[in-house]
Amino acid sequence: MAYTQRIDRITPGCLVFLIDQSESMSDNMAGSSTSKAVAVAEQLNGILFELIQRCSKSHSEPPRPYFGVSVVGYNTDQSGRALVGSRLSGGLSNQSMVWTTDLALNPLRIEERLRKDADPDATAIRYKSPVWLDPVAGGGTPMCQALDMAGRTIRSWVDSYPDGFPPIVINLTDGESTDGNPHDWAERIRGLSTTDGNVLLFNVGISSGGASSPVMFPSNANSVAPGFGRSLFEMSSELPRFMLDAARASQGFSVPDGARGFALDADLRAVMTFLNVGTMSFGSLLR
Repeated sequence: MAYTQRIDRITPGCLVFLIDQSESMSDNMAGSSTSKAVAVAEQLNGILFELIQRCSKSHSEPPRPYFGVSVVGYNTDQSGRALVGSRLSGGLSNQSMVWTTDLALNPLRIEERLRKDADPDATAIRYKSPVWLDPVAGGGTPMCQALDMAGRTIRSWVDSYPDGFPPIVINLTDGESTDGNPHDWAERIRGLSTTDGNVLLFNVGISSGGASSPVMFPSNANSVAPGFGRSLFEMSSELPRFMLDAARASQGFSVPDGARGFALDADLRAVMTFLNVGTMSFGSLLR
């Protein structure tokens, strides 16, 4: 199938982010003093801001509703009860799907930060950054229920936009599912489709350290050790052509044909690269 449908008001795109918020996400990201929960929240907030900017024609106009966005967190409470649902807060609380326009109008807060260029003599620049998602880490990893929620949300979306670019689901996790085998749920998601192709499911296995380097966009299961990583690889969709080209450009080395939207032992840089390939490569499809 093509994966070539342009994205506009009539045929908008859909992005669903599944965020593992289990206890182990409180551990530091590989090569960083920042926890995985904090790193993922910061990267996702940045991606949402970039997405809004991509949908804006000018600073004087609100962003156009080119994308529906869902941010689903999953973990458990102290009794083991699954906590799966939207992690957007404030004016967007309890909404399973919001538009880029809604995101622009309803940040949780605006933070002031410092950015320093690579030049050690350069003066740090203050800038303002919107926040929609706060870091959370506690409990287990009910991945099956998270995939089930994503599937129900996407089912409604493809019924409403049967000719649009297929929805994309990006699952960021650092551990195995604690509520069963997620393969069947992943297969159900990938089985949903529009006239432009099947729904795309991508997976990022986040690292706390120990691996020499991340595995990025492999095409062969044999390049992934059996276990948690192999399971995520098998759950992942192949990259459409325009994303494959973006992955090759961002990686700086050969990404094979048939590469899947999958990363393992991902450090902060790898997560950044993966999210950019999975979301910002849409630029060529925006009208």
